[in-house]
Amino acid sequence: MHFDSILAVSDFTAHSEHALERAALLARQHQIALRLIHLAEGPNTFLFDPIARLGQRARQLGRRYEISVHALGASASLDEVLAEACASTLLVMGPLLQRSWKRFHRGTTLDQAVHGSLSPLLVVKQAPVKPYERVLVAIDLSPRSKPLIDFACRFSTPTVLKLFHAIDTIEDAKLRSVNVSRETIQANRFGSRQQARDRLVQVVGTLDVTPPVSQGHLLAVDVGNGDPAYSTALHQQATQAELVVVGKRRSSSLAQFLTGSVAQRLTKWADSDVLVAPFDG
Repeated sequence: MHFDSILAVSDFTAHSEHALERAALLARQHQIALRLIHLAEGPNTFLFDPIARLGQRARQLGRRYEISVHALGASASLDEVLAEACASTLLVMGPLLQRSWKRFHRGTTLDQAVHGSLSPLLVVKQAPVKPYERVLVAIDLSPRSKPLIDFACRFSTPTVLKLFHAIDTIEDAKLRSVNVSRETIQANRFGSRQQARDRLVQVVGTLDVTPPVSQGHLLAVDVGNGDPAYSTALHQQATQAELVVVGKRRSSSLAQFLTGSVAQRLTKWADSDVLVAPFDG
């Protein structure tokens, strides 16, 4: 994917300020244009002249990062933000967790953005200090894994890139339900982990290795057990990764309401920033 522009969302909360700063840092890193848009669904909806304030913020970011920054001239609903994001390579926002009673069944603003965005979505949780260096990519070992890893490398050029796969424990529950011995379950779990590691190594062998990794920077793989979103969040915290990259499949609104996707849950549970890349994007 070629990066050509970024759309950053602001509702003038502290998390939104972090999102604007990270978006500007990425725009400078990739030498692309940055656009700012005001989300009119946040806690600061009734600010006096938010568009003028956003324009002032655009000028400040442009001077500080020496990039082209343009503030859109009207406030927008979330649906309008997602439509506007189709013209950009990347959508950037904070973890907006407010929930509208009129659309309660659709979840928080963040849930709706993860579910509805057709562009890659970066959820910014931390105040940016420097470009991402430690990046964790959550993969499912399907053919989609290689494009996701390549995308993560082009996005961040990390110095430490770790590939992580979580083995769901549903199989363990099935074995316990038919009274299989504990030793057999442990042996099955060990075999599954070894098979997953072998497949991870195969995936690494097919990568278009980027210069930062080939120049002696760290590329590692690991396997965990349990719910993919929860296990990845725990692994992110243990490794202190600054960015988690996860793919997203399309799901129905009913599935979104009942369980949420791995990407939706990971954007809530991870301490780091999270980049959600649509598999069909």
